[in-house]
Amino acid sequence: MSILTIINNMNNIKQLTLITLTLSIMAACRPSETQKSDYFLLLKDEKTISVNTYKNDKIIEIKTFTISEKSIFTTDQKEKVAILDTQKNTITIYEIHTSKETELSIPYDIIPRSILLNEDNLFIGGEMNKELLIQHHIQSGKWHQLEIPKEIHLWSRKAIDDLLVNDSLLIAVDNEVLPKYILFYRLENTNEKLALSHFVELLPNRANETIFQGRITPDYFGLRSNTFTLRRGNGKHITIYNTLDLTESFAISVFTDIGEEKDETYNDFLIIDNTVVIASSKNGLGLFKIEKSYFKGADYKSLGLDYNLIIIDPEISYKAYENEHIIRLTQIPKTKKIVLTIENDTKNIRHEMMEIGEED
Repeated sequence: MSILTIINNMNNIKQLTLITLTLSIMAACRPSETQKSDYFLLLKDEKTISVNTYKNDKIIEIKTFTISEKSIFTTDQKEKVAILDTQKNTITIYEIHTSKETELSIPYDIIPRSILLNEDNLFIGGEMNKELLIQHHIQSGKWHQLEIPKEIHLWSRKAIDDLLVNDSLLIAVDNEVLPKYILFYRLENTNEKLALSHFVELLPNRANETIFQGRITPDYFGLRSNTFTLRRGNGKHITIYNTLDLTESFAISVFTDIGEEKDETYNDFLIIDNTVVIASSKNGLGLFKIEKSYFKGADYKSLGLDYNLIIIDPEISYKAYENEHIIRLTQIPKTKKIVLTIENDTKNIRHEMMEIGEED
C-alpha cells in the first residue's frame, strides 16, 4: 500500500468521524420524543407558573412563565403553553423547546373563561357578548366562531366555563342560567372549523347551579358545581357520569346552612380509575370510591324527581392539612400520581406528590 493511499484512508476516517460527531451533537440538541410529551403545569406563586415533567420519581421543572391574577393558562402536554390575559384579551403561545413566543389578540367580542390547546388548535370559551366559543388554528392563523345551538343563544347570560377533549370530541361545559348543556364538537379535521356534533341538556343538582369545572377519563365524566337555595343553603357537588351520553349519574354533595362560619368548598377534583380525589377547603384531601350501584338511569320524571340523584354525606376519607388549603390538583400524565398545590395562611405555596392506588 502506497503512502498516498494510507493518507487518503486516514482523511476518509477523519471525515467519517466528523460526520458521526456532528450527527451525535444534532441528536443531543434535538428533543427526544419523551422530552416532547407528558408536560404539566404547576402554580408556583400568584405571579408564576412552571412547566414540568416527571422522571425517576422526581418532578423536573423545565421553564417558568409570568402570569397575573387575570390570567388563565393551559398546555398541550407536548410542546406548547398558552397564557391568556382575560383583562386585555391577549394570548401568548410559548414553544417549550425553542422559546419562541407568539402574541395574539382575540378578534371577537368574548369575555374569556376557559382555554384549551389541542394539536394545532387553541380553543377559547367565555361569557357571551357576541361569542361563546372560538377556535384559532395556530399554523394557518385562522380564527373561527364555533356553532352554538339556538337553545343556548336564547339566553343572554350563558358562558362556557371549561373545555375538555376525548379521542374524537371537543367537549364544552355550558354554565349560567338553567337549563345547562354539554356541547360536543367533532375533532375529525382539526385543520378546519370544528363542526357541532350534538348537545345534551343536564339535569341540575339543585336550583341556582353554577358549574365550574369538568374532568374526563376513559371511564367517567365529572362536573364540579355549587348550588344555593333558601331551604337547603349552600350545596357543593361533584357529579359523576359513566358515559358521555350523560344518562346515568350520581352526585357527591354536601350542604351547609346559610351564614355558617366555615362553609365547605370543593376547590378541585380528579378522577383516577374508580377514585374521586377531592380538594376540600374545610377537610383537606378527600378520596371517594365509585361503585356501579351509585349510577341510576335518568328516567327522573317517572320517579317524580326534578333534580339529579344525590349521595348526601358521602363516605369520603379525608386527610387534614392544618393551617393549609389545597387549591389545585394536577395529575401527572400517564401515571396515577397527583400533585397537590397547597397554600398556607400567608399565601406561600408548596407542592406535595402522592400516588392514588386501589388500596387508598
